[in-house]
Amino acid sequence: MSATKLKQIKFYLEPELYDRLANIAKEQSTTVPRLVKGLVLEGLGEAEDVNLIERIKYLEERVRQMGKEMGRMEWDIAMLEKKVKSEKNEQWGK
Repeated sequence: MSATKLKQIKFYLEPELYDRLANIAKEQSTTVPRLVKGLVLEGLGEAEDVNLIERIKYLEERVRQMGKEMGRMEWDIAMLEKKVKSEKNEQWGK
């Protein structure tokens, strides 16, 4: 595929469809045009490696975020366990 004579494609969508695309793009940390280009190329069987790299980066970021969230949840559980143990000791006069 030659990059010297790229052609522009322009079309219009209903606001609701555009909003759906915008939400997906935001979730994937990309732009609407880049998302649409990737979808078109994928549909044509011409998916670019760049899209795969961006997808990998997105998934790595999600894993990092989930790890942080798991850490916070573990801390919350430990604090709740400590509180329950303390209240149980108070109840039994220890």
